[in-house]
Amino acid sequence: MISLSCIGAWIVLLTVGCSVTHADDSKIVGGMTANERIPYQISLQVLVSSFFGFGPKRWMHNCGGSIVNEYYVVTAAHCLDGMDINRMSIVAGTNDLRNDSSKGTRYFLESYMIHPDYIELNRSDIGVMRVKEAFTFNENVQPIRYSSDFVGGGVTCLLTGWGYTMPIRVGSTPKDLQEAELTTITNDQCRERGMPVNPTEICTFTRVGQGACGGDSGGPLVCNNQLSGVVSYGTRYCGIGVPDVYTRVSEFDSWIQENTQTSGSSSDTPPAGE
Repeated sequence: MISLSCIGAWIVLLTVGCSVTHADDSKIVGGMTANERIPYQISLQVLVSSFFGFGPKRWMHNCGGSIVNEYYVVTAAHCLDGMDINRMSIVAGTNDLRNDSSKGTRYFLESYMIHPDYIELNRSDIGVMRVKEAFTFNENVQPIRYSSDFVGGGVTCLLTGWGYTMPIRVGSTPKDLQEAELTTITNDQCRERGMPVNPTEICTFTRVGQGACGGDSGGPLVCNNQLSGVVSYGTRYCGIGVPDVYTRVSEFDSWIQENTQTSGSSSDTPPAGE
């Protein structure tokens, strides 16, 4: 995980990392347990060895993502960069990751693609994943429309994820999906608060003690019932009064559309990860 300093805090990508254990029922930093189904939300999981690499392999939540059609999920590029596709899977249809995510359905990946302009902690932190078998849509699994509309400041949005629930990333991440209502700020306000964002990013800041954290990466920021942001990065200590940064989906809606076509088994040019 690469980091850089900014106004005395460390800016980091909001993945979990494979040393984290599971099982806590507290909240996203300043949020609450999601009582309603979030049918577009998925858990992107990686296969790791337990007991510091010496135990049996198990699936561990690493990032979030959003279903956009029957085969494709949108997530953050840094959740995919350098990953072995054979050690990745998606769990859909549940808010509960207990018992190896048995309440949901596990899907394996056919391919993934990272935006060609992606630079870590800088720009274009977005990617798409294609599952081998189509999602079965029902009341628990549904796609979300991704936004082509610019979202300015002062908009109330919904963040969901299984990321850390305390400002310091120690211990375990929650088993129950968490949610928080957050307010967007303008990019100028975001820069004034110390985050060097560009026009392809969007920021939220509501209050000290609330925000995204490690494990929320790739997950959805939904504004006006549309996928408007993809969790990208924040500070090493979560919810300390510095904005969270998301990839601005409206800047990439054409790229998403072009690379999430469902005709045929795969694209003519194999994406990264195949």
